[in-house]
Amino acid sequence: MKNTFNLLIFFALALFLMSCGGGEKKEEQKVLNASASTDTAKVLATNDRILGVARIEPEDGLTNITAGTSGKILAINVDDNQQVSKGQGLLEVEVAIENAQLAQAESKIGTQQAAIQASKANIEALKVNLKNVQDTYKRNLQLFEGKALTKESLDNSKANMDKLAKEVEAAEANLNQSNAKINELQADISYFKTVVNQKKVVAPLAGKILNILVKTGEYVSNATQIAEFAPEGSLIAKTEVDELFAEKIQIGQKATIISQTTGETVAEGKVSYAADYLKTKSLFKDQSTEQEDRRVREVHIKLESGKMPLIGSRVDCMIFLK
Repeated sequence: MKNTFNLLIFFALALFLMSCGGGEKKEEQKVLNASASTDTAKVLATNDRILGVARIEPEDGLTNITAGTSGKILAINVDDNQQVSKGQGLLEVEVAIENAQLAQAESKIGTQQAAIQASKANIEALKVNLKNVQDTYKRNLQLFEGKALTKESLDNSKANMDKLAKEVEAAEANLNQSNAKINELQADISYFKTVVNQKKVVAPLAGKILNILVKTGEYVSNATQIAEFAPEGSLIAKTEVDELFAEKIQIGQKATIISQTTGETVAEGKVSYAADYLKTKSLFKDQSTEQEDRRVREVHIKLESGKMPLIGSRVDCMIFLK
């Protein structure tokens, strides 16, 4: 009986030691899985830090520049990896038709301006004649009242005066129409100048052209994507934290960015953004239809020092909770 009791104690002790050893192996495997994963944001958390996988992006996000116009590309004025300023020309798009329309409108306005000057001169001449005829009518009226002029002569004088007054009125109306026409032509010129300017494809912001997506000779439309673009500014490491540890993240916590290839620290930073909600879609999945069986909190770490990893690269990030 005593031997049986001792045997039971031996087996219980052996099972306890095996369970402890197995737990250590599981924890070790958990660390390996968390640090080696590049496909999902598996996270290792301890009391003072969280280790996850991150992707390097500009703080304002990557974007695609669209042409915003249509036509044949005559020249590309920038290269991949080139820094550009806001408003800098990126492409030269064919504007032959628009320039012809602008030239035609400008030639019409010159002709119209000449016509306006002629109308003004004509009105001045008519007004001079009208003044003379009015003076003549006044004299004839005095002569008629003095019985020195016939009624027929007076009526002819008045008819001539009324005719010239109508001619002046008509000429002034034509001048007003000519002025209105020149306003229309100026509006046309302004429109065609706008069209020509819209054919200039320029950088919307200061930043870096990462990749040119079009070639000389190709035709573009308003929505054609012509380049991948990184706005000027700081870089961030965008990561996500499992809901089990999400509430431990706070703005301002320090973080270290670690290369997945060399294991070396490549940058330092601080948590600059932590989402106010949990989502199920991982930022490390390429398709919006790919769902995760867990919820995560998106976190951004603003890089403040170091040699800065490449945009788009995946790194490990260590967020220090204390």
